[in-house]
Amino acid sequence: MNPQVSLACWPGLRHEEAAAKLLGPEPISEPVFGELGTQHVQLVPQSFGMLTEELAATLASRHAGTAFRLHANVRVLPGRHVADVSGLALYPAWYVQAARVSQILRAPAYSAHAGFRAEATFEAMLDNTRRLEDLFECPVAIEGQYPMEGDPRLVSHWEEYQALFESGVKFALDLSHLNILAHQSGRREEGLVAEMLACEHCIEVHVSANDGKGDHHQICATAPWWADLLPHIKPHTVVFSEGNHRRRRNHEE
Repeated sequence: MNPQVSLACWPGLRHEEAAAKLLGPEPISEPVFGELGTQHVQLVPQSFGMLTEELAATLASRHAGTAFRLHANVRVLPGRHVADVSGLALYPAWYVQAARVSQILRAPAYSAHAGFRAEATFEAMLDNTRRLEDLFECPVAIEGQYPMEGDPRLVSHWEEYQALFESGVKFALDLSHLNILAHQSGRREEGLVAEMLACEHCIEVHVSANDGKGDHHQICATAPWWADLLPHIKPHTVVFSEGNHRRRRNHEE
């Protein structure tokens, strides 16, 4: 299991500046996972600036050995758009432009947050994912969340992860989100996590560390509880590290 680089590793840099680190003289590595791969790379909303069609073409040309893909609500239009899967009908222009950029990159997949209960029901969110696959012309994966005050987000409880698993749609499993869910709920559903990791519909896995209280995107300095479940991941699934390499490493789990 060789995690690939997410540009979330360098939040706040421009897309092209973060991507340039892929070509640096030193390998990109982490204590738990060793050297990270650059065959697949996520373009993320944590990067600064707009990801235009021209910039996408430039990135694809400069990094011919890397398959870029979009993650979540990358800035592809002026202004800020919180375009989650639940908000397909609310942000049609953003999704059309994101699909154009994804196609310029020849991206093998796209993953996005499930979104908000106020924007869609669980079933409508699933249907949006199927519609997005037609628009993007590639696999689209739902990324689940974790409990927050007021319970605003879809797929933020173990029961909803079970329903996502049984739905037949593709999904991205963020193990740092599940660490928060485990702390908030007081239980670890390791059997369900193992089944989801082994599922053919799991096309992405995201790894980073946190204290169970927030999505801090720390580098995994020690093996978290879910590390023993990683062997269940299928060969076709792409694992991305989202640990922040711009911040001092936190050696607590």
